[in-house]
Amino acid sequence: MNGKKKFALIIALAAVLCACTDTAAETITDTQDEEIEEEMTEVTVPTDIYAESGYDMNIVLDFSAEAKEISPYIYGVNQYGNQENYDKAGFTAVRQGGNRMTAYNWETNASNAGADWKFISDSHLSSSSGPADCALTLSREAAENGISYKLTTLQLAGYVAADKKGAVTEEETAPSERFNEVRFTTQGEFPETPDLTDGVVYMDEYVNYIIRQLGNSESETGIQGYSLDNEPALWSGTHSEVHPEPVTIAELCDKSIELAYAVKQLDPEAEIFGSALYGYTAYDHLADDDSSTEWDELKEENGYNWFIDCYLDNMRKASEEKGVRLLDVLDIHYYSESARNDAKDRVQSVRTLYEEGFSENSWIGQWCMGNVPILSTVKESIDKYYPETKLAITEYNFGGEDMSGTIVQAEALGCYADMGVYFASIWGGNDCQFAGIRLYTDYDGRGSAFGDMLISTATDDVSLSSAYAADSDGQVTVMITNKDTDSNENAVIDLTSSDDSYTAAAVYAVYDDSFEIRLINVVESAEPNKFEVTLPLYCAAMVVVSDDAADFPTVINE
Repeated sequence: MNGKKKFALIIALAAVLCACTDTAAETITDTQDEEIEEEMTEVTVPTDIYAESGYDMNIVLDFSAEAKEISPYIYGVNQYGNQENYDKAGFTAVRQGGNRMTAYNWETNASNAGADWKFISDSHLSSSSGPADCALTLSREAAENGISYKLTTLQLAGYVAADKKGAVTEEETAPSERFNEVRFTTQGEFPETPDLTDGVVYMDEYVNYIIRQLGNSESETGIQGYSLDNEPALWSGTHSEVHPEPVTIAELCDKSIELAYAVKQLDPEAEIFGSALYGYTAYDHLADDDSSTEWDELKEENGYNWFIDCYLDNMRKASEEKGVRLLDVLDIHYYSESARNDAKDRVQSVRTLYEEGFSENSWIGQWCMGNVPILSTVKESIDKYYPETKLAITEYNFGGEDMSGTIVQAEALGCYADMGVYFASIWGGNDCQFAGIRLYTDYDGRGSAFGDMLISTATDDVSLSSAYAADSDGQVTVMITNKDTDSNENAVIDLTSSDDSYTAAAVYAVYDDSFEIRLINVVESAEPNKFEVTLPLYCAAMVVVSDDAADFPTVINE
């Protein structure tokens, strides 16, 4: 039984006995507390966790550089398929999105699977007939799991499922009786309950209903963010029953502006996310192909580098015209191309997002180097066309069902922190990936987490080892990966630029494909603010540096 479960059992038992006698409850609690304290102060570590060979790596923390604030919402997850996993990684944010949400009817909770599954309209998202049950469920699940930021999706494509009667034929493509039309604004006052007979679904009525039931975005139960649909560049493929033709740039921008403005009239502090671009091709030219000249003309006329520039520019101009910010968060999805190859490419794949000159083993590395590193280019677009817009990666997954998945996940989160990502939510996920997240959110099983201010950090060679460090309430946390499959990493962690004095370090690691976080060593500095730690081959580790060795358990080797 782990410490948390044991503590919960103690409290429950003490509460029962307290009804009989306070003294008895105190005695049991004190006894169990002593056992917990002993468990926390002594840890047994096997001595055979290191390989015979090793390589040296210098990891230097620069405390003289300005620290960066880390958004608490980069440790997020997508809702569907993950409810049973909420407790595995200490998630801080949750997104309700994906292909299913494009044709979701909030009035009845009907939705359509699109090309993902035979264009079936059914009750997959919710069997309830009550309005907005998906949003209400999102709020409830988030509260139950201590997740503070909730992002849901609004429908932009034009039509949503009218029923739960199964497969939609090609002849029933919208407009038809199988779909209800989407309109963004209601005429007149909002009804208490939606009209199920008018064949129309109103988006502002949906937001108003959410606010009435849950409170606005500033309330604990309310929805903090609204996404302007999902992957619009793919609608003609994923949802040809509601949007058979490729979306145009003009259509997407016009609809985004209208819907965002409708939301802001009801909940000015709610954050608008747009436009959930599915990947690099959409970043570059949305859905425009050789049969259209729309993008080529806009690019030449305005001097845009890629579609992201155009989208930001249009949202900024509309915001200035209407007197309200209509895009708070630029929303992109990122599924690494090179990570699909094998574990060797996977553990290097995050470098495409942040490293100048890195060329990954894919068509991105071959043809798209002008925009690599990708997140740097995205930030340049934001600074140029709509300053102060935040950045979200609301779908990502670097893959891996072995330790490569843990290593790349750990590096991705460090990259997001360093590149100023505001919100990130993994799509799907498995135990090895959740371990990479948990290293940041709960590395010791007692809620201890990576700090909230990022310290500038560098390693000798990111192809072998990446590192990210943060200040954490008097301690320094350093995330380190060892990408070598054959050798230990003999890391020298240099904090000599700090004005504080650190004397001890604890090493928590995920290694050997167990996906458990284990304390493997506690070391004391041989000289002020310098530590030598050894990491097992092919692992991700959180090294916690403190000014007092008593902060850490005693490691007993066996």
